[in-house]
Amino acid sequence: MNIAPRHLVRAADADLLDTFLVSAVATVVIIRIFLEATGYPQLGGGGLHIAHVLWGGLGMLVAIALLLLYLSSTTRLIAAVVGGAGFGAFVDELGKFVTSDNDYFFRPTAAILYALFVILFLATREVRRFRGLSPEESLVNAVELAEKLAMGTLTADDRDHALRLLAAADQGHPLVAPLRASFLVAEPALAPFARLRGMGSAGGRTYEAIVSSRWFRRILAGIFILAGVAFVLTAVSTAALLGGAFFGVLDAQIALEEETSGGTIASVIQAIAGLVAGVLIVRGVFLLRRSRVRAYRAFELAILVDLLLAQPFAFLDVGFGAAIDVFIDLALLATLRYLQTQEHRLLALSAPPPELARSAT
Repeated sequence: MNIAPRHLVRAADADLLDTFLVSAVATVVIIRIFLEATGYPQLGGGGLHIAHVLWGGLGMLVAIALLLLYLSSTTRLIAAVVGGAGFGAFVDELGKFVTSDNDYFFRPTAAILYALFVILFLATREVRRFRGLSPEESLVNAVELAEKLAMGTLTADDRDHALRLLAAADQGHPLVAPLRASFLVAEPALAPFARLRGMGSAGGRTYEAIVSSRWFRRILAGIFILAGVAFVLTAVSTAALLGGAFFGVLDAQIALEEETSGGTIASVIQAIAGLVAGVLIVRGVFLLRRSRVRAYRAFELAILVDLLLAQPFAFLDVGFGAAIDVFIDLALLATLRYLQTQEHRLLALSAPPPELARSAT
């Protein structure tokens, strides 16, 4: 079967995009904290000022050079971290370039940067997940893993991943059979950070023992009930202020102006986001007894609603001070992602073992 060549082939494992964005966000936060702690020093003298936007450009240049010069997966990881740090240093000075007086402290900068990172995250996630890999993309990604085979760095997980990709490829392609044979006979290399991976496996076994207990569900439910109450109370408070301002109550109008600088529309969006998040959390609490996976997903959606709808306006109101709430949300989100990963692992272990992608043929 002939397939027209594709010029844009998606990577099967594009998590480095997340690494890039995390590095960028962390760089912005670190720069702001450092400058605040040191009184905003200037690098240079004699009329010169070396802005950190230049260091950001240097970081992105180094990342591009690494990607053009080397092929290893370690290089890609370093490029993602360095390039993300460079991008963060670059966009941190956005306020200087959107104001006529070069105001680095332009308050909406925080909201603009937050929206930028959210849009980048959602756009890259959509490109990666809007449909499954095609047979051609699966084969190309298996060929990419063959680089590790040639360098002797192929781990057991890499080999299993390659075999799954080859199973999804066009079985009539002349490269599939010899690649599968090469992966099957390859002696796997020791995985990097093997000790940490062993600790992760032990953590998975510990998780299995913990989630089976009743107190785990109670503690988890309690945490998210508190979060849900906080979301709902915030929504009710904002709705009350909006109602009072609509009916001409002077105190409500003053309080609304002091509480938010985004206007009535922003307040309505924040109130709706808080209410939706609260409803999702209530739904998740009731789902805990029947399906932890569905409950975790409901909790995750609630956190995402707050991150994507409420927090941008919080940044508009208070600037980078809203980062504390974002870090709390991100910590909860990371915990939920880990819990979902462990649940899927347990489901996979309890299911009949699938044949590994025709690897035995």
